Amino acid sequence: GGEEEGEDGGEVAAPFSEASTEEMEDEEVVQRELRWEPVPIQAAQLFDAASGVNVFKRASRDIVAALIDVLGNKDYFIKEYKMILAERLLSKVDDDIDDETRILELLKLRFGANSLRDCEVMLKDMADSKRIVANIRNLARPRGGLGAAGLDRDFSAVILSELFWPPLFEGACTTPEAVDSALQAFGSQYKALKAPRTLHWKPHLGVVDLELCFGDDEEAKEFTVSVAQAMVISQFEQRLTWRANDLAAAAGIAADQVAEKAAIWVNSGILRKRTDKVTREVTYELVEDPAEQQERPNACTRPDLAVMSQEQLMEANMKVYESYVMGMVTNLESLPLQKIHNMLKMFVLEPVYDKTIEELEAFLAKLVNDGKLTFDGIVYRKKKN
Repeated sequence: GGEEEGEDGGEVAAPFSEASTEEMEDEEVVQRELRWEPVPIQAAQLFDAASGVNVFKRASRDIVAALIDVLGNKDYFIKEYKMILAERLLSKVDDDIDDETRILELLKLRFGANSLRDCEVMLKDMADSKRIVANIRNLARPRGGLGAAGLDRDFSAVILSELFWPPLFEGACTTPEAVDSALQAFGSQYKALKAPRTLHWKPHLGVVDLELCFGDDEEAKEFTVSVAQAMVISQFEQRLTWRANDLAAAAGIAADQVAEKAAIWVNSGILRKRTDKVTREVTYELVEDPAEQQERPNACTRPDLAVMSQEQLMEANMKVYESYVMGMVTNLESLPLQKIHNMLKMFVLEPVYDKTIEELEAFLAKLVNDGKLTFDGIVYRKKKN
């Protein structure tokens, strides 16, 4: 940037400082002066020459206010924060949450405790989960070295108060027998402690800490991945090469999800993806030599997200109305946006249609992109095959 702060943090640097001759001889000062750049026009407009106050710097100190201005209102900010908090908590089950607690306390001072009550419950769930897991381990310890019926020290669980958390991705995945037995054992112990409460497991939202070894002399590579991603790479213990469809069946995931779940291993250089030019058949091959395992630059090597974003949630909610829209354009051939909006409000009673016309327009645009509708700028039509 083109600014440097003095001790008061509010002055814009001049092209040449009033430093003494001795100071100018100092190499660091000279280099700083040579790197000086003029203040950008946009920043200069924010500088109040009369008061001598840099409005840009003063405003940038309140990041929360700036974000609220960008998002439109504080309610949207709180919703986004709730989703970010949920994702952070679910990705660090065994870590401390002191930083998250401190940030929440500061936001409560800004917005009030009532606005952030759901976030308080989420943090309480994390603390309660650690305590319950520790209690179950202690109760089972006298019976054997590994705890309750195979519940070892590396097993952790998060018990969520579902009504207070943001919507989580739905799905299913296969888990190894050892994990299944641990889930059943933990569930039985929990029911004994918290009767009549029971647990409904969502293993597809879990995370797994893995160490991959490629030889006796090589250092293990550590990864934190989703259960489905772990199931994919675990299949390569049996054989080095898998066709995509066979890999999906062995890992217990849908065939159309293989590319998504295997992407983290391809990006990390652990797997090599090949596509036959003639048959278009996809195969995955384990790269055994660590020297050939080159991670792709700027590639995503994080586990799957557990929390739905605002856009994904809106898309899921609007998906319910797709059959109504397709029926309308099938029977009436073409309809403008306002007509579709009015008809949905009139005829859709369960679930009640309560979307804005802007949300409907965004949803119809997605149907156009998916090749289900066409739009000529005025009316929507069903796309002909």
